Amino acid sequence: MNTTVPVKTRDYSGPVTDSARWDGFALREGDIVVSTPPKCGTTWMQTIVLMLLTGRAHLDQSVWALSLWLDCAFRDDAREQVEQQSGRRCIKTHTPFDGIAHAPQATYIAVHRHPVDVHFSLQRHVENMKPDWLDFMYPGDVASNFDRFLNHPATEAGTDDTTLASIAQHFMSFRKWAHLPNVHFFHYAEMQRDLPGQVARLNTLLATGHGPDLINEIAAATAFEAMKNSAAKHLRAPEISPFKDELGFFQSGRSGKWQGRLTEAQMAAFDTKLKASVGAADARWLSWGEAD
Repeated sequence: MNTTVPVKTRDYSGPVTDSARWDGFALREGDIVVSTPPKCGTTWMQTIVLMLLTGRAHLDQSVWALSLWLDCAFRDDAREQVEQQSGRRCIKTHTPFDGIAHAPQATYIAVHRHPVDVHFSLQRHVENMKPDWLDFMYPGDVASNFDRFLNHPATEAGTDDTTLASIAQHFMSFRKWAHLPNVHFFHYAEMQRDLPGQVARLNTLLATGHGPDLINEIAAATAFEAMKNSAAKHLRAPEISPFKDELGFFQSGRSGKWQGRLTEAQMAAFDTKLKASVGAADARWLSWGEAD
């Protein structure tokens, strides 16, 4: 049996992440850490977790107010606000597992999505942002943008780069500890295929003990259009929102965003690179989840 325990061994620092904010942070019994590369269903998973924790298929406040991004580099008060929260906390991060605090009493939820969908979804996200912090990721046309995504190496910025290398790095940092009972993987495509089943699975993992009626209510409340409609009730004021269009945060939610935009050769190069990075079996899961 592997008895080695994970520890924080490095920092990631980029335009929107400062993982040093995990230093000395005390995780409590029952805390849930949701860690994903950007645009992998972070808000989706946070919302489901919060609904399971409260036992209600709606939120009284926005998910951003209830589940805080602890290592957000452009918010000086995020960690303090997390520390002030009572009860079971749902904590957001985009940082790999070797850059965050670890505790056996916490639950870690890693969520991934087809990396090329991440690439195109993030482009729309970056275009919708008021700050230009992430414009460097999309320097030109579709081909040059994809070339950067495919070939740029992993750096100390971690998933702030949102390249294939950074996504693979995030995945492998959790994959190393997949044998631990408090580390769990979810895939965007599986949530799309069977949302009630994935909500029920999370209900079991978090020991929230809800019956099938509430599970189905939460699944209905966290379907794409329902999430978008709910977000419209909690819009931030334009002067404090980081987005040009607050609801533009919710795009289409669909998969296969590369269709009609990339060639077969470009997708073949992606497949080859991903398999070289994580291995063939994990490359298949990272792209599609458990089934095609």
